[in-house]
Amino acid sequence: MFDKALACWGSDDFPRQFKQAIKSLELEALPLKDCCNHSAVIDQTTIEPIILSSQETDQNIQIKAGVFFCEVLSGCACSDDPSQAKILENSYCEISVTIDKNSGIVEFTNV
Repeated sequence: MFDKALACWGSDDFPRQFKQAIKSLELEALPLKDCCNHSAVIDQTTIEPIILSSQETDQNIQIKAGVFFCEVLSGCACSDDPSQAKILENSYCEISVTIDKNSGIVEFTNV
């Protein structure tokens, strides 16, 4: 998934490829639940990463990223209005992403 991003490192296309790679991950791969304030149920379709900073070492590319997402707050449809049954609450998390330049293995940690 991060192979395309790694191949684009240093170019203007890197941020787009990195964001696509983050968005294509399984939700459990990202350490977002520690940043949840409400339900810890995350709507995966709302994940929007941004690159805050990046640097390169001999072995790795290290990226500090902010991730915007929505937590799902289950409500009730007592008023027979189904739109009331699912409420989304905006949330944010900062993560550190380390991409091994040789293997492409990616490691995530909360900042």
